[in-house]
Amino acid sequence: MAKHNKKRNVGLIHEQLVRYVASSMIAKDRKGAEKAVQIITRHFKPGSELYKEFRLFNAMVNMPMGTRPLAERVLTESKNAAKSHNAQKLRKEKSLLIKDINTSLSETRRFYNIKIKNYRLFATVQSILNEWRGNAVLGLTEKAKYEEAIVEWLSRDTKDNTKENIEFDPLVRKLMYQKFEKKYRDKISDTQRKILESSILGSNEEFVQIIKQTKNRALSDLKKFERTCENKFLKESIKGVREKIASLSEEKSDAVVAKTLHLVHLIEEMESNE
Repeated sequence: MAKHNKKRNVGLIHEQLVRYVASSMIAKDRKGAEKAVQIITRHFKPGSELYKEFRLFNAMVNMPMGTRPLAERVLTESKNAAKSHNAQKLRKEKSLLIKDINTSLSETRRFYNIKIKNYRLFATVQSILNEWRGNAVLGLTEKAKYEEAIVEWLSRDTKDNTKENIEFDPLVRKLMYQKFEKKYRDKISDTQRKILESSILGSNEEFVQIIKQTKNRALSDLKKFERTCENKFLKESIKGVREKIASLSEEKSDAVVAKTLHLVHLIEEMESNE
């Protein structure tokens, strides 16, 4: 694989930001978690070139099609979409994102060292997106190889989407949770502990149920907040927050766990200031 610039990989950076939020919350580093969330909010805004590329990236990494014809169609549509992006504006937005991370996060070394399991896939997708936009660094053979790798990934069975988390032996999972619970029992809330417990020990059905309950609780609290809020700016932002909560995936994955942990933090903040 050609040399890859990890700091300009939109999918990788977004995933690292989400995981940084989760790890900061577990360590009770509220300030660090909030700064990472603010970076996501500032830079991954609907309408920005960065957000457009992230959505395209996400479609190729996290949405299995189940069949090769559908996978090939997604690849074609993705290629057309990538060509429509404003490459110059996108480069500028990525530079601003990197600058914000470097100046806002106190532990940039820890951030950039966060490991992503499917790193090679992330690198392949970003490289082919760059290639489609005219940043020709790949040879014809290498380009074809990258596109075929993405088609094969997209063609995987839709049931495999929940298998990003390894199916450990039940005893191993139990030992993992006991070790985690001993280390972090005093650092997270009961609700956050239940979510993490479900992600490690629970079935997919149990995990989905607790995510749904958390979303419903957040939407209910947000509705109460809306009725009493007198700040015009906050009231205008509520619709967007509600849509993000409603669209939160319920499939078992590290990203969903991280986002739900942050959602619980927001819920507890609203309820504590009621």
